[in-house]
Amino acid sequence: MNSAFDSVAVIYDSTFTQSIIGNAQREVIRLHLEKVLIEKHNLKILELNCGTGEDAVWFAQMGHKVLATDISEKMLELTEQKIKANNLSDRIQTKRIDLSKTEDLILNDEFDLIFSNFGGINCLPFDDLFKVPESLFRLLKPGGKIILVIMPTFCVWEMFYFTIKLNLKKAFRRSSKNGSKVYLNGDEITTYYYTPNIINKIFRKGFEQVFLKPVGFFIPPSYLEKFFSQKQRTFNLLKRMESTVTNCSVLANYSDHFLIELKVNK
Repeated sequence: MNSAFDSVAVIYDSTFTQSIIGNAQREVIRLHLEKVLIEKHNLKILELNCGTGEDAVWFAQMGHKVLATDISEKMLELTEQKIKANNLSDRIQTKRIDLSKTEDLILNDEFDLIFSNFGGINCLPFDDLFKVPESLFRLLKPGGKIILVIMPTFCVWEMFYFTIKLNLKKAFRRSSKNGSKVYLNGDEITTYYYTPNIINKIFRKGFEQVFLKPVGFFIPPSYLEKFFSQKQRTFNLLKRMESTVTNCSVLANYSDHFLIELKVNK
């Protein structure tokens, strides 16, 4: 898995972070984060699968301290570059962490928020994910929160797009219990999909859901970037439509991603 994400690190920002779809979906997520973080200062945030550090920099610029973690050394190198470019070395630290081995994780700190964006959790098979709540529970302060952005087991856009292309295997690939094979620059990784209900069951010991929202019900998946980058009016309409359903939790089951906010019971 490490080599797969290393191989795409150098193009990740240009192909997703700075894309119109990546920006639009991240905007939906940040609007929620702003509500959670409003009037709070100097929080300690643990970011899992930080990628190239885009969110870590944003948190730090809001006045918070971040431990940005990822399994990919190349992703962390790019995060370090952004830290230096934005003069945030006093606000952001980095650490290589394998999410599948969180039970071995030793951090001499407690956090106000643990955050994972854009499907990092989907890299974990059920058996590994089942071990995560206990590991994260001991890293959170009383009243601390976890916010996860996860790909669900069904996506209306994906079903529609691949069905009209007569590729039913891809249209319903998220429903596979054994995950779906994805290729990143020739490296194979398996992606596993989870419903909000499954996440709640996995985290039921020690956590309670406080918020659930769709991310990408009208905004399409990133593989449609090329098409919609040439259809700006249509895409702007989809963004406006997305804003009308952002609090409709039932649509979280049918979107490209969903955001779930969990509060620790300590």
